[in-house]
Amino acid sequence: MKTLCIITLTVILLLIFVACPSASNLGGASGKPDVFCQVIKEPDPALMGSWKCMFERKLEEGGWDTDPAEYRLIKYEDKYALYFFRVSRGGKKKYIGWREWTINGTEILSDTGVKIFTQNGEVFFVWQDGKPTKMTRIGP
Repeated sequence: MKTLCIITLTVILLLIFVACPSASNLGGASGKPDVFCQVIKEPDPALMGSWKCMFERKLEEGGWDTDPAEYRLIKYEDKYALYFFRVSRGGKKKYIGWREWTINGTEILSDTGVKIFTQNGEVFFVWQDGKPTKMTRIGP
C-alpha cells in the first residue's frame, strides 16, 4: 500500500510538472546573485537561461526517487551566476539558491555530484553516477 501511494504521488507530481511548463521554482533567481561561478572556459550559449527536468536517482536504502531540478545561468556584470532548485525525498529536502559551481565550456560541475552539460545542442542533467536526463528550457 505504501509503495502504491509513493508511485501515485510521483505520477501526480510528474503530471503537474509536465502540465505546467511555464511554472518555475526559480523565483528567487530574480534577486541579485551573492555568489558566482568559477569559469575555466566560457559557457556554451546553450547552457544559458533557465532549464528544468525530472530525474530518477537510486536511494541509499534501496528503491528510487524521482526529483525535480531547475537552474538558471545568467551573466551578471562580467561574471556568471547560477541559481539552482532541487527537491528530494518528496519535499523533505530542498536545495535552493545561488551556487559557486564550475563552468568549463560545455559543462557545469558542482562539488556535490551534479553535472549539467550540452551534447548535440541539447542540455542534460546528471546526479552523481546516474544516467543523463534531458532538460527542457523554461520560458523564451
